[in-house]
Amino acid sequence: MASKRAERAAARRIRDKWRAKVWYTIIAPETFSAKELGMTPADDPQKVIGRIAEATLYDLTGNYRKMHVKLYFKINRIHGTNAYTRFIGHDMTTDYIRRMVRRRRSRIDAIFPVNTADGYRMRVKVIAVPDKRIKTSIKSQIRKAITNHLTEKAKGMTFSEYVKYILSDEAPKELSGILKPIYPVRRIEIRKSEVLYFPEEKIVELEREEEKKEIEVQAAEEAPEETPTTAETQ
Repeated sequence: MASKRAERAAARRIRDKWRAKVWYTIIAPETFSAKELGMTPADDPQKVIGRIAEATLYDLTGNYRKMHVKLYFKINRIHGTNAYTRFIGHDMTTDYIRRMVRRRRSRIDAIFPVNTADGYRMRVKVIAVPDKRIKTSIKSQIRKAITNHLTEKAKGMTFSEYVKYILSDEAPKELSGILKPIYPVRRIEIRKSEVLYFPEEKIVELEREEEKKEIEVQAAEEAPEETPTTAETQ
């Protein structure tokens, strides 16, 4: 009898604990049009800070050809019941990469850091697959060309611009054209990225801009509707 009462009390405590939790809407950065990524519960808003949210590029763009691209976001700020995030990197599904690499073909991996024009630092990983096995010397030339191109691109772009670029079809297309004189590759993908450094002054600036937009939206929602004048109703 006592054990049953203890079980009921424990179940009640669990229910009460869940009732005390608030559901927070996870919001993507402006780079991804501030779209909703999902929801997460917590009994303290500070416990939400630092949580990682995952989405596919298909979820955010509607492009079914990008279902294999996984994006990662880290919650860094809470406002009301909204949990705002920063982009921390992406990768591609293992199945997709496995399908790219077939037998009797070389695989070329290029891994290198880049710095954007506004002070962000990222690590970029690229995979290139020619139609057959090639010499080590040619692999080295391809790897160098990839690194040089994407490093120079980063120098001339903001973080937001560069993230959009490496996730788009434009980057592989440009790389294919650059590599063609060295050796034509069958497939090339920017398979992974990681943000290594966030410049704090830029983060503060972005947060202020986001807060300003939130205040403007809230003010617009709370503003009373205008009553039509007599002239307008006639």
